[in-house]
Amino acid sequence: MGGAVWVLTLLLWPITLLSISSAWRRLQPAHLESDLALTGLPLLRGLLLPLARTALGQAAVLTFVLAINNFAVPALLQVKVSPAEMWIRFNTAFDTAGVLRLSWPLLAGPLLLLFCFARRDVPWPHLQNSVPPKLFRQQLGRIPWVICGGGSLLLIVLSVGIPILLLALTRRTWTELPGAVAAGQAAICNSFWLAAAAATGILIMAFFAGAPGATASGLKHRVRFLVNSVLWLPFLLPGIVIGIALIALFNHPSLEMFYQSAGIVVLAFVIRYFALGRTILLRSAESVDRDLADVARLEGATRWQTFRHVLWPQIGSQLAAAWYVVFLLCLWDVESMILVVPPGGETLALRIFNLLHYGHNAQVNALCLTMLALALIPLLLWNVIRRAKPRRLLPAVFATALLIGSGCARQTTTDNAPINSEIFSDIQIIGHRGVGVGELNKPRSVAVDPQDNLYVVDMTGRVQKFASNGVYLLSWQMPQTDKGRPKGMCCDRQGGIVVNEPHYFRVNHFSADGKLLAQWGVQGTNAGQLAFPRGVAVNSHAEIYVSEYGLIERVQRFTARGQQFLCSFGHAGTGPGEFNRPEGLFIDAQDRVYVADSCNHRIQVFTSNGRFLRAYGKAGRSKGELSYPYDICVDREGRQYVCEFGNSRIQIFDANDTPIEIIGGPGAQPAQFSNPWGVALDSAGNLYVADSQNHRVQKFVRRHPTERTENKTLSDPSPWTLDFGLWISGFGLWTLE
Repeated sequence: MGGAVWVLTLLLWPITLLSISSAWRRLQPAHLESDLALTGLPLLRGLLLPLARTALGQAAVLTFVLAINNFAVPALLQVKVSPAEMWIRFNTAFDTAGVLRLSWPLLAGPLLLLFCFARRDVPWPHLQNSVPPKLFRQQLGRIPWVICGGGSLLLIVLSVGIPILLLALTRRTWTELPGAVAAGQAAICNSFWLAAAAATGILIMAFFAGAPGATASGLKHRVRFLVNSVLWLPFLLPGIVIGIALIALFNHPSLEMFYQSAGIVVLAFVIRYFALGRTILLRSAESVDRDLADVARLEGATRWQTFRHVLWPQIGSQLAAAWYVVFLLCLWDVESMILVVPPGGETLALRIFNLLHYGHNAQVNALCLTMLALALIPLLLWNVIRRAKPRRLLPAVFATALLIGSGCARQTTTDNAPINSEIFSDIQIIGHRGVGVGELNKPRSVAVDPQDNLYVVDMTGRVQKFASNGVYLLSWQMPQTDKGRPKGMCCDRQGGIVVNEPHYFRVNHFSADGKLLAQWGVQGTNAGQLAFPRGVAVNSHAEIYVSEYGLIERVQRFTARGQQFLCSFGHAGTGPGEFNRPEGLFIDAQDRVYVADSCNHRIQVFTSNGRFLRAYGKAGRSKGELSYPYDICVDREGRQYVCEFGNSRIQIFDANDTPIEIIGGPGAQPAQFSNPWGVALDSAGNLYVADSQNHRVQKFVRRHPTERTENKTLSDPSPWTLDFGLWISGFGLWTLE
């Protein structure tokens, strides 16, 4: 709790600073020069505080509302607050009614805030001050000035300086940076273009909805206040509410093309930040010379001509600043889009949130540096843009429309489909989004028993059993789920199911009908203890291997049901035999251990006693490259099926670690994936994939040996790749012009 308060304080203190600074702009030199003896604390008590009293009250209410509705900070620090509980409840049980019951008290704060701002003029921050700084320092006095300046400097150092220094001076940040960037290329592109499209759309809509000279000044005050209140509510409420509302509105078959596109994310950003962009635009319009605008209209100028020749020369810099503010807010926004992110639409902020949620500090540091660089790109381009004529911005606006429109052009999904592959012939879809019988909510791990029954564990904290044809058979609930959900499962030699509980540091053994047979594990980092177990596998001797990460990076080996610790291998690092978040495990017929070394973006192979044999893979998106491999399985011919969480695909390697096929890519169609988590093979060689964000399991049916195919391309180009290509085309048109 203390950490959450401290972080929120460092995030929100500029609100009070800007409010007080804006209030003190009413201070005139005569106020100070009339009584030169009014200095120090008397000046503060008698003049400055009365001037800032209203601004302080408004800042306090605004800070309270933004803090109480903050989602990311408490969720990451695992502090139970209403927005985080809303996310967990909807994320695990799709309990819309329960979420709404949690959310209505959070309306009180925004309504109170809007009431406080209703009949008061809100001062707007400006760089120019009417009182010369030298006169202000002289009247305030040296000691108060040093205290205020030192306090401000300390806040800046704590909130900005130290975090950046820790990022830059940590050696492992730079070690992880190349791999994190190479594995996150799609997320980086998504972040920039989604934020840019949303910021551009907001300013265009705000201009046409309330442009200078066309504001709602003629409306009655109550109506104007009501409109402003409705527009500001999405910004003041938790972003989770926006996501739930969009799901309720657009999660229908007739709207699936838009719901599974980039447009849903842009819409979420527009809804949340439209009021802010509109307010900045209208405030900027206050400095426009009305006479020039009137002359332009009398001369018959169109709205665009008026903007180009009259408004842009006067407020172009302010509009660019407004665009940049909205761009930054969209760039690091997580909660507005976390529930509606489409396949392949993961942003850098969302990836950082997910990695930080699981404790990947080094990867988070590297990606935070990347995001800082991304935030600086518009500033570097501004000098070029401000010298361009306004008409040259048209191709960029056109490219924004293409980004949203082309992302909508997707086909609806089907339950079964053929596939062009040398290995598989057909696809069967098992399950769909929901929490009912046979429904799935972000499946995390899959396993297959000797009778080819499929077992799936998902975010509801239950294990569901399906027949090989996808028919639901039974389910059971994990013993505990308050701290977190299970991850990692396999089938043991007796046909039972072994399931990890990472947050409870233990391993569970169930019978095929869901009866708990054994439960073991002690929290710790010593030999035989468990620290956040993730993957589990069983060898031919019924011995159990468990991968762990966090406080310690290793794989441990136990006797059946964990009675005795046998050995362990690996530690944190990037060298041969070292790990950076080992996830999935698989043991082949020769008892060789395959480890999905996820944050090192590679697969490592060991002997049964932990001796390093070989490794392959590096960060990237090309053939043979990997992005956060989360699981692996190996068939009888030695072919390796690697589940890539970051690239949303399955990559197949032969027994010599040579890539032979790639299945999928980001999307919701059969043979496409959205952050797959786990893979498993049955006795016939059919491949099951836990397609987490699509809330389903995909079964790839093994091709008969006599069947052949001429085409080894297994997926169409990702719509997100097409979107990026359209953006490049738009930028090229602009450059050529």
